[in-house]
This record gives sequence, structure tokens and C-alpha cells, in this order.
Amino acid sequence: MPRVKVSELLNIKELCFELIAGEKGLNREIENVDINRPGLALVGFYDNFAYNRLQVIGKGEYAFLQKCSNNELHEIVEKFLKFPIPAIVFTHNNEPPICLIDEANRNDVPILKTVLTTHDFQMKYYAILSELLAEEITIHGVLMDVFGVGLLLQGESGIGKSETAIELIERGHRLIADDVVRIKAVSENILIGYTDPIIEYHMELRGIGIINIKDIYGIRATKKKTQIDLSIYLEEWNYKKEYDRLGIDEQYSEILNVKIPKIIIPVRPGRNVPILIETAAMNFRLKTSGYDAAKKFLEKVQKKMFSKREK
Repeated sequence: MPRVKVSELLNIKELCFELIAGEKGLNREIENVDINRPGLALVGFYDNFAYNRLQVIGKGEYAFLQKCSNNELHEIVEKFLKFPIPAIVFTHNNEPPICLIDEANRNDVPILKTVLTTHDFQMKYYAILSELLAEEITIHGVLMDVFGVGLLLQGESGIGKSETAIELIERGHRLIADDVVRIKAVSENILIGYTDPIIEYHMELRGIGIINIKDIYGIRATKKKTQIDLSIYLEEWNYKKEYDRLGIDEQYSEILNVKIPKIIIPVRPGRNVPILIETAAMNFRLKTSGYDAAKKFLEKVQKKMFSKREK
């Protein structure tokens, strides 16, 4: 199961973290995307206490701690830190009580502070952790952003994926990854694709070698990651195979148990594959906005046929 060290969270700028205590415990790991608001635990009710999650002290919890006497506070802190808590976060830039800081340093429990409100922190934390803790695989292919649509190009080695990608880049589209595509399932129906840091911006072209897309075409020709919306499979034209000519029958690729629409494009001399891919991307955008040209056409044909029968 993927895990994230607290030290990794400390380096994420969006969370605006400041380390207050427990530096030696930064190697503690988080394996759950959810947080816990320990209101009940602070009043001594520890049944079903979700201690393995990040503990967030919001305005309500902080107000309660402020009203406690020193003896009550010491008792709360002692019981609270007996559990193997990964870390404690104070939102709204609130300062943790001194006794909690001292006890956290003794027990190596990281205490972090953020200027974010509890709501804003929860939203950002969930989005970031969903990505960091997502199941991941690496596949062979090319990942592009074409008209804002994340396209995963696949096919046999030598079919022309990289050459197609180069022409798409020439036409103003953006490369995410060539050859090695890292994919994470961040939810039940969303796949995010990334480049491998080692080969970032680079592409292999047979006969030319390794090129750097950012250096040749500029930073706007590249992108760090994108949601994968559509799978396009390139294959050599098979004259014995019947290819879809209407687009009525939908096909899907399944990656990490997430289904995404799939289009098979047969390749042969004379076919302008980059333009076909641009058209597929624009047609996909139309479909997602509610307009399906193939179904509309079929409805017109059927309506015409029925009207002739009635006559």
C-alpha cells in the first residue's frame, strides 16, 4: 500500500506548513487520505479513535483546549500522544499549547501549523493525498494534451507514436510523456498521467536519437501531468478487418479498473494521423458536452426510413 512520509507533506507549498515540534518523527508515514478531527478524543472518548490519520485541530478543538486548565491540558496531551499518531496539524495559524509541544518533542510526534482555514486545508490535503496515495502503474505509450483532452497514444513499437506526437507538438499541442507513462487512479473514474522524472521533456526518434522537447519547442510545448480522457490505439491497416465507420459502437480501455473511451485508428500511407487525432479530440469534447454526431446522424436516418414506410 502506498504511504507518504510527513516530511514529504512539509515540502508541499500549497499546504503552507510550518514545523513546530517533533522533528525526529518526520519519517512517520500516512496511509489514509482521510483526516481526523479529534473532538471526542480530547474529552476522553477514545472508542473507534482514528489515530492512524492526520489529526487536525480546527477552531472548535482549539477553543476547547484554550479553556482547559493546565492540569486538564497535561492529562489530555498525555492520553492523546499515547497513540501512534502520524502528525498533528493546527489550522488558522493557531499556536499549539506549550505542554503539547514539549510532549510531542519527547514522543517524536510532528506538530505542524498552517495559515489555511480548516476547510481550505481539508480540501487541498484531500486532493494532494488522493494523488500521492493512488495506485500506480507504468505503461508504454505517449501521453498528449490535445485541445485540453488528455490522449493516451498506444500501439506496437515502430507504428509511429513519437512521430505523430512531434507533429501534434508542431501544431501547438503539449507533450506530457513519451515512451514511459506513469498512471495513477486518483478516484473510481479518474486517471492522471505523468512523465517519469528521468525522461521528462525527452523523446526518442528513430534515426535522430534523443531530443529535448522543451529546449526545441519551448516550455509551452510540455506539461507535467494531465487527466487521461481518451485512449487512441494505432495499428497497421488490416484489409481483412472491419473497422468502425459510424462511431456508434463504443469501445473502452481499462486501466487500474478505470474505463476510458478507446478509438482504434488504422495507419497506412496517405492517412494524416495527427489530423485524425485532433478530430477525435474535438469530437470527444462535443460528446462530453452532450452532442454525439454519430447518434444524431443515425436518428436522422431512422426518422427518414420510418417516414418513407408510413407513406
